[in-house]
Amino acid sequence: MTLDRGRDIADASGPTLLRITRVQTDLQDELRWAKDWLVGAALPFWAEAGFDRSTGLFAERLDFAGRRQDVPLRLMVQCRQIYVFAHAALLGWFDGRAYVEQGLRALLDHFALPGDQARFAFSIDGRGEVADTTADTYGYAFLLFALAWARRLVGDQVDPARVAAIVDFLQTQLRHDSGLGFIDSLPRKRATLRQNPQMHLLEACLEVSDVFALPQARAICDDTVALFGSRLFSADDLALPELHDDHWQIADRAQAVFEPGHHFEWIWLLERYRAVTGQIAPTSPSALAQRALRDGIDRDGAVIETVRIADGSRTTSRRCWASCEGLKAAAADYKAGRDPGAAARRAAGFLRALRMIFLAGPFPGGWIDRTDADNTPLVDYVPASTLYHLTLAIAEAHRAFGDRA
Repeated sequence: MTLDRGRDIADASGPTLLRITRVQTDLQDELRWAKDWLVGAALPFWAEAGFDRSTGLFAERLDFAGRRQDVPLRLMVQCRQIYVFAHAALLGWFDGRAYVEQGLRALLDHFALPGDQARFAFSIDGRGEVADTTADTYGYAFLLFALAWARRLVGDQVDPARVAAIVDFLQTQLRHDSGLGFIDSLPRKRATLRQNPQMHLLEACLEVSDVFALPQARAICDDTVALFGSRLFSADDLALPELHDDHWQIADRAQAVFEPGHHFEWIWLLERYRAVTGQIAPTSPSALAQRALRDGIDRDGAVIETVRIADGSRTTSRRCWASCEGLKAAAADYKAGRDPGAAARRAAGFLRALRMIFLAGPFPGGWIDRTDADNTPLVDYVPASTLYHLTLAIAEAHRAFGDRA
């Protein structure tokens, strides 16, 4: 693996050069292991145990023996799995085309509501019948994300008119009354506003803009990045609060928390925004990194769940997805030239944490989704939704750090 650190290497000698070589070797070994796990174990397993060929629907979650659990199937999870197999197919890592094609048909058959091509249910039951008709902004974000990635793979099987209708529905039905950002759902179920749906709408609309060149999607991207700089991110606190009140002010400041994993996710997103639009976001990724790196990583190199903004108290349990986002941020920092040596070290550390803490069980191709600080599992099932985080993180690490791993 070749790291773009010519000046460092040219000036290095003795112990410094040895440290550089060790980082390169560690990163190469960890990335190779992660790719082998994804391509050789996870994708084949979830294509078999996690997919119902008779219905075209993906499993929501499995127990620790790898058996499906009888729970409602959410739109979000179906869309994430369509993305996974589309991206893997485009990379040549797995022949996922049939899963994408059948998954798209099942999506329209089971989740699309009659009378409006932009209306999709939140969830269906085990018989394939609609269980919850809520229009969920978070779910809609992944619907757009899946359609954009599927379009890259299967072309005209994804209708651009439907994508445009979904974006229009978001703009006309799910926009906050102020015109800033989006409410959680229709009907609206809570008075607070969350940063998380805004983040994933940006992620999705960047892909829609890239694939379909849809002006409305680009407008959502620009508006969301502006909202991030003006309301979502608190520069005074160097923190991204998870909850805001109905005026986009921090909700319950004394108890407000940020999730370090979301700081890392936004670092990657701001770089993706620059790549797609050519525009530089007003908020520096270093502002997001500062507190996340200081307060958000534990002794094992894993990303913890939450940090209270006011006093820095921490919830020290860990989720698999958060370390995936740390890996994506490290890849983004490396590609952008922000201290590439440190970025490579962080990437190796996050890959190591994923391997040792989360991907060691409970079966080949599965994961422990949440643990406490002592690595004791805090859930007794394997959520399919995490495969999206793992696939995108490993793909981004592969893209940033080279083809040798």
